[in-house]
Amino acid sequence: MSRFVIIVAGGTGTRMRTKTAKQFLMIEGLPILWRTLRRFQQAVPDAPITLVLHESLFDEFRNLESHHGPSGATHLVKGGAERFHSVLAGLTSLPDEGLVAIHDAVRPFPSIELIRTAFDTAATHGSAIPSIPLKDSIRKISSSGSDSVSVNRSDFIAVQTPQCFDISLLKPAFAAPYSPAFTDDASVFEAAGHSITLCPGDPVNMKLTTPEDLIIARALLDR
Repeated sequence: MSRFVIIVAGGTGTRMRTKTAKQFLMIEGLPILWRTLRRFQQAVPDAPITLVLHESLFDEFRNLESHHGPSGATHLVKGGAERFHSVLAGLTSLPDEGLVAIHDAVRPFPSIELIRTAFDTAATHGSAIPSIPLKDSIRKISSSGSDSVSVNRSDFIAVQTPQCFDISLLKPAFAAPYSPAFTDDASVFEAAGHSITLCPGDPVNMKLTTPEDLIIARALLDR
């Protein structure tokens, strides 16, 4: 079954508190996005990669390619208002059959094993969602935000990307109207009535969202 990759970089990264879009920030001499794309090239070298990028960043992306060399993306697609719309835009560039891995541009450290396992799991079960246990204690806050209650962290997991799916099932799921409940691709797939299959994630496969995450990322590269 043919394999495809969608890298979602549709946002501009306001939580990083920098004028540069977070996927373009440098870590150890290379933009974060380049490190992400190269990891997928290593894991699935024959898989075409669709990059979904905010339209305002197209020129900056091309300038970075002229400086750092080809990114590895085979298609460049304009992102949408929400992640849902960006993924939908990426899906329209793909055929109706095969497997697709959808990954956050600012997760530059997915292991090759994780990527390949997610694809293999989706080939068997139709979906594959990497997950890891929670480390911290958690509390549920009230709707007003004034009260909270302790909950059992063993009842919850953290999910990561790449989230992999059978395209023939995922495309019809994304034909649904957008809902704020669609926080990731698995939630869209599940809302269409499909089962979610979990696979092992990796604590190192972190999403770089805030300035302190960059410190951790540089430490991981130094390691």
